[in-house]
Amino acid sequence: MKLDDLLKILLAGGSLAAGAGLTALRAKLTSTKHKNWLHWFFYSVSGLILLGTLGTLYTHSKEIAGPPVNSFAWIVAGIAVISSIFLIVITKKLLVGKHQYKTSELDPVVNKFTRNADKRNIKLLAGDLDFWGSSDQMDQNAQYVCLRQQKFKEIQILCIRPLTNSSKMIYGKILSDLPQAVMRYYKPSQADLNVRGRIKTLSNVPRLLIYRKVADRLYEALELDTADSDGAHYTLLWNLVWEIADKLTTEETNEYKQLYNS
Repeated sequence: MKLDDLLKILLAGGSLAAGAGLTALRAKLTSTKHKNWLHWFFYSVSGLILLGTLGTLYTHSKEIAGPPVNSFAWIVAGIAVISSIFLIVITKKLLVGKHQYKTSELDPVVNKFTRNADKRNIKLLAGDLDFWGSSDQMDQNAQYVCLRQQKFKEIQILCIRPLTNSSKMIYGKILSDLPQAVMRYYKPSQADLNVRGRIKTLSNVPRLLIYRKVADRLYEALELDTADSDGAHYTLLWNLVWEIADKLTTEETNEYKQLYNS
């Protein structure tokens, strides 16, 4: 094949790779909740373009290197290589994001989400709050320590009513450590979203981190915003459940604190 024909193919391939990469970037396909075949297609395109570029440089080295030097050929080869690498990086970052985590791997995900937030408010869908450990273990829990350090002005916690003294002590520690925390009880039999997570605002835009247990010590976690249908759905449900949830009484608050501090 003539060099001019090869250069046209490489230029078209480079343009395709650049266009595909920008499409993936714009669509923010990292929010995809199910694995798909698209990343393999993009990897294949990038690989073919890179191999084609190297093959062209090798088979037509004399025509390209000169003399005289074929500047157009070098420009096309550069575009093809850069575009292919760009597509590989974008694909790996956006289409092959990790959504399942072991317990130890989930902590950095939750803490990064928590730190990168407006500090006016954060909402927690927390169940029985035992994921931070017992009351004497909580100060060693990475997620709890991070939440305390961020000094949110308000922390809204949707949780279930504690039944045992050990559970009440967990609630008492939270209320003692975080006076800005506002707890409300929901009834799982009436309104359980079957997930755990947090809702924050970042630049005045609500964002969610939703996670659920899929196996022993294995969690699936997804970050969403209200532009995503699931994100809007969970935000609306959280607000509805919060409105109908029972408020803690002063007597309950005092009881929990006394149990913890005794």
